[in-house]
Amino acid sequence: MTTAPTTQTLKTKPQPFVSIAVLSLLFVGAYFALRALPDAQCGFLHYEEVVNADGSVEFCATNHAGFLDLTRLKYPVEMELSQPPAGLPGEPQEVTLELLTTGGMPIAPHELAVTHTKKMHVMLIDPSLMDYHHVHPQPVGLNGQYTFEFTPKRAGIYQVFAEVVPLRSRRQIIATGTIAVGEGSAPEMTFQRRTESVVDGLRFDLGEVAERLRTGIDYHLDLQVTAADGSEIELEEVMGAKGHMVAFDAAGKGFAHMHPFDSVVAERSKPAGQDLAFLFNVPNAGWYRVFAQVQVNGREVFGHFDLQVE
Repeated sequence: MTTAPTTQTLKTKPQPFVSIAVLSLLFVGAYFALRALPDAQCGFLHYEEVVNADGSVEFCATNHAGFLDLTRLKYPVEMELSQPPAGLPGEPQEVTLELLTTGGMPIAPHELAVTHTKKMHVMLIDPSLMDYHHVHPQPVGLNGQYTFEFTPKRAGIYQVFAEVVPLRSRRQIIATGTIAVGEGSAPEMTFQRRTESVVDGLRFDLGEVAERLRTGIDYHLDLQVTAADGSEIELEEVMGAKGHMVAFDAAGKGFAHMHPFDSVVAERSKPAGQDLAFLFNVPNAGWYRVFAQVQVNGREVFGHFDLQVE
């Protein structure tokens, strides 16, 4: 009797080297993805969704930003600025801002999240660090172009910082550029320790601040704003809070955009005129000029301070 041969199907196991190759590719991809992110502490922020009382949605930072040293941070965004021939100080400047990815693709307004009531925050500062402007460009269609106007007080090359949060990443990114104003040499940059200033009838006071601050340490700056004679005033909301702060360093390496220590939502419930607390943390030694922005009777006023860090 002849026995028919049986057919057996053998299952082949994946070779070890195939799995190793796949894992290697995943690790290499993750490595380069991480390298593409900002590499300094507080270089990027995570945002959470907040629904306002009127039903509108905005994104608020879940932690507070320190100083952004833009010599050490790289963001996947570019900014191109164009303007008519450089005007003179005191003349309004019409500026067109084009926001692009590093690959050259335009970033349209619908791709940006609303943060602190605006889709884009642009900060401008002159070479002497005395003339600071905070503006919010308006989109021109969907081609990544935005326009804004500001009236510079001084001549020189103004530094421009654009701060946005793309909806896809929900992370802060910064674009930089410059704008020329007038001709001739820029005013000299000078510093003197200052924790109080009087501007346009308002007194700005940081209270007790250490003579010299140290790098890498969180400091609480408690801002109090009154009339010049010390009487109480009513602070109005500006960008969803009773006040904001921005700091620039003498070395021109970057800036810190500081929101009130409490969240934007908590800040809206504070009584008008109450003191404001801000978190200040910088990585480099040197002089810093800090601007405090408030609004009274529909008028924005900027106080300023000088702090030394060692």
